[in-house]
Amino acid sequence: MTLRRLPQALSLLLLTLLGTQPGSVHAAERDGIRDEIARQDLALIQDQLTQTQRIVDRLENRVGEFDPDTTRVFLDVPRLRRDIESVAEGIDEVLAPPRLPPRQPAPLAGDYLRELH
Repeated sequence: MTLRRLPQALSLLLLTLLGTQPGSVHAAERDGIRDEIARQDLALIQDQLTQTQRIVDRLENRVGEFDPDTTRVFLDVPRLRRDIESVAEGIDEVLAPPRLPPRQPAPLAGDYLRELH
């Protein structure tokens, strides 16, 4: 796989993992296990993305060493970094989604005391 296809491969992997839908309401326990496995897999991908970012850092340091007279193709490090960060942010949103705002309770009727006539 070439470095050029790395962001596409990461995006495809993420879409595949997130596109899986549970098939049956009766399989709630099994779905819970699948959800936990998916969370573990996504956490593993996060770790791998962190390692990939370290490698990109090393590559970025070497980009200045390439001779433009002898090197025809350069790695677009900023674009690669943005794509990796985008995938990482998407995984973060799945693993730790933002909290829903609190529900607004319906107003209460008010006074519950009545006078006897």
